[in-house]
Amino acid sequence: MAEDIRQNFGTDSAVTVTLASLADAASAVSNAIDLGLLAPFALSIEAKLDGSAAGNTGLIEIYAQWSNENTDFSDSGNDLLAGVVQMNGTTAVIKVFSAPVHARYVKFRVANASGAALAATGNALRYVPVSVDQV
Repeated sequence: MAEDIRQNFGTDSAVTVTLASLADAASAVSNAIDLGLLAPFALSIEAKLDGSAAGNTGLIEIYAQWSNENTDFSDSGNDLLAGVVQMNGTTAVIKVFSAPVHARYVKFRVANASGAALAATGNALRYVPVSVDQV
């Protein structure tokens, strides 16, 4: 009997990170996320970002900092690039991308290289765990 392997999407959750008015050339690091003992194999990440000026046309880079024990996380120079968002001025931008899971705990670092500060509101980072379901 053939079995199908399908993606199983978990609960959509907010990432706790301060993105309001994040200055150009600055970074913000999220709180640690515990993916659990039976962690997913990937994360679906949704970035909702809003520029504050016409100069917000560069990139917002999103990095993952991994830890096995929730104490030592990779430093900025050794983060893993998870995704890049192309900004378009003052209009809100939404991008969804996937990142593989490397350890039980993760923090996200959002680096603003867009050319101007982000807006004071309308910025968020969310994730959904992606697991395997065999039916």
